Amino acid sequence: MDRSEKAMEVDRRLDEAFGSRLPRERRELTDELIHAVLSQNTSRKNYNLAYRRLMERFPGIEEIAKAPLSEIEEAIRPGGLSRQKSKTIKEILLALKEERGDYSLDFLRESSVTEARRFLTALPGVGPKTASIVLMFGIGRQVLPVDTHVLRTAKRIGLIDRKTTAEQAEAELEDLVPPAKRPRMHLNMVHLGREVCSARNPRHEICPVNMLCDYIFRPGS
Repeated sequence: MDRSEKAMEVDRRLDEAFGSRLPRERRELTDELIHAVLSQNTSRKNYNLAYRRLMERFPGIEEIAKAPLSEIEEAIRPGGLSRQKSKTIKEILLALKEERGDYSLDFLRESSVTEARRFLTALPGVGPKTASIVLMFGIGRQVLPVDTHVLRTAKRIGLIDRKTTAEQAEAELEDLVPPAKRPRMHLNMVHLGREVCSARNPRHEICPVNMLCDYIFRPGS
């Protein structure tokens, strides 16, 4: 079985096991970007709490942009790395205002994926994963963001090589997975990584793709 065939079988089995779908309601794109920044290197519970506190503290994006850094940091503290993330959020909003004249990212709805990724990754603290998260959740673009869970599970299953970087993995997985299936593949692989294929002590016995996994048959691969 080549990697393309394996990817399709992994998608089928994960969809049957988890059936993850994108939420119907979407945030404004700038809100989605802030949420994505807060999600970096922390748990879902923590970053959702940090985002909720930030939105409760400030009535709008303009108020966040004008707020003292210390107030943003205090609001998002439950999400971890609050000093770094508050600085990133502030710098993103200032960069948008300077370049675009406002804080809106709505113009990206008319951009190609390549153009939108190029713009987003030029913003302070925005990497390829964060950019793709915004495009997938905010606009419904058919991309496959690669976070730590996707990278780990893709390597273990054998969809990509062990030394593949996250940025390389995004391009390689998007080549393997048809556009219409990319968002659910991302969501289901995140689910797999969080609930089953953890970094330590993966639960092989309940894994829906254990019969396809290189890691089980070749430990350390």
